[in-house]
Amino acid sequence: MHHFFVTPNQVSGEEIYIEGSDVNHICNVLRMKKGEKLQISDGNNKKYICRIEDMTAEKVLLQIVEEKLGDTELPSKIYLFQGLPKSDKMEWIVQKAVELGAYEIIPVSTKRAVVKLDAKKAAKKWKGGTVLRRAVRSSQGAQ
Repeated sequence: MHHFFVTPNQVSGEEIYIEGSDVNHICNVLRMKKGEKLQISDGNNKKYICRIEDMTAEKVLLQIVEEKLGDTELPSKIYLFQGLPKSDKMEWIVQKAVELGAYEIIPVSTKRAVVKLDAKKAAKKWKGGTVLRRAVRSSQGAQ
């Protein structure tokens, strides 16, 4: 079952709506149809099994079939202190750490590191967390 993430304000009563890039993913990439089921996490440790009720180019409307508390957190929190690697390796490291259940990833600039990152480059590098969202989606994490 496919898994998507919404904010708590997208959940209203017995319905959930999805907007943004996930609409394209549901409609055009996965080619899902009305009546198909998918799993939704709202970021508040709640998971929903939903059925697609309506699809437009801007929005997918879902009917909640089942609601349950998510229990995807590990019993202990894993913190990863990661030195700044060269080139684009950090995206891969973040992706794999999230898939393996890291609670928090702390980038560390070490004394002998070749890479020096300033605030301007850091903002450009993290592209709004798309790598992180993809990693969480593939690992079935709750948040």
